[in-house]
Amino acid sequence: MGASDTETLESNRQRRSQLLAARDRANELPCHEPIELTGRPNVYYELRDYSQPNKLDGSKQARSDVPYLFKSFETGQARPPRPGTKNAQLPRAATIHEYLDWTVTAQGSQALDELDFSGFRTIVLVPRFRPHWPAPGLFDKEHCKKPRRLGALRNPWPVLLCDGKPVCAATIRVSLGYLEVPFFATLESKRKKGYGRALVEAIEEVARSLNVPRLLLCSTDDAIVKTTWRHLGFVYTSQQDLEDFGVQHGDLVHMDNTVQMHKDVPLAREWRTLVVRHQHLCQRIYFPAQPYKAAHAETAVRYKTEPTPAQTNGLLEH
Repeated sequence: MGASDTETLESNRQRRSQLLAARDRANELPCHEPIELTGRPNVYYELRDYSQPNKLDGSKQARSDVPYLFKSFETGQARPPRPGTKNAQLPRAATIHEYLDWTVTAQGSQALDELDFSGFRTIVLVPRFRPHWPAPGLFDKEHCKKPRRLGALRNPWPVLLCDGKPVCAATIRVSLGYLEVPFFATLESKRKKGYGRALVEAIEEVARSLNVPRLLLCSTDDAIVKTTWRHLGFVYTSQQDLEDFGVQHGDLVHMDNTVQMHKDVPLAREWRTLVVRHQHLCQRIYFPAQPYKAAHAETAVRYKTEPTPAQTNGLLEH
């Protein structure tokens, strides 16, 4: 091995160490806990870690929880050969099925010349159950949330309860100055209803909690799909952009027939809260303290002034 090869190997080793240190920050995030998404009363989100000791079990659980995340990318694509067969022993390129399994289970790699999927988490958007006719005394007391940087500032009221399986999911990984999002999908029957936008807001909240200023998204190279992402504030990422962001070859999970897009994480919105009571029903809702003026929004969102507490039988909080 020549001096040049030795320098390259040492450079790659240092880069891997830097990436692993950044990705370890995912351990700061609470997993498998419901987190209230401010301003979205009908859903909440969860971060899930499928990197179980047995990766096969983690993949099976993920495929059961969010099958559409896999179906959206695997449909029409060649499956990997079955283990133990002759074709499985032949050299070949990895399939999208394997990329998905390795990503959701955060498959790590010790070899510097192999792709490393460590640090990935799956973030899901879950329908929230809110009883319309609660039992007497059910909402007399607030359920205090655990101290964390994620979620609404105040306690969820009523408590966060699941009302079905996740309707939207994505894989995310924190890295050096950006949050990577290689896979993103919405349940087919729930598309065009705002769930994708809500999950993007949840991902932005995660990024803000980790002081990460940018999202890097891997999008299918399809005009309709790219237009959807542009409506959510993402723009095309050129090779020069990646260099400016400090992204090196092998840092990102990248597939064929895809393009990179990015979005600067917006500042957190300022919210006010209102507690609404009616007989045994009690609910805390959020409304914006001022019109929304996002960097990528063409017009500010307008909203009507909330009725007074006397009109809503509620209590305005400060």
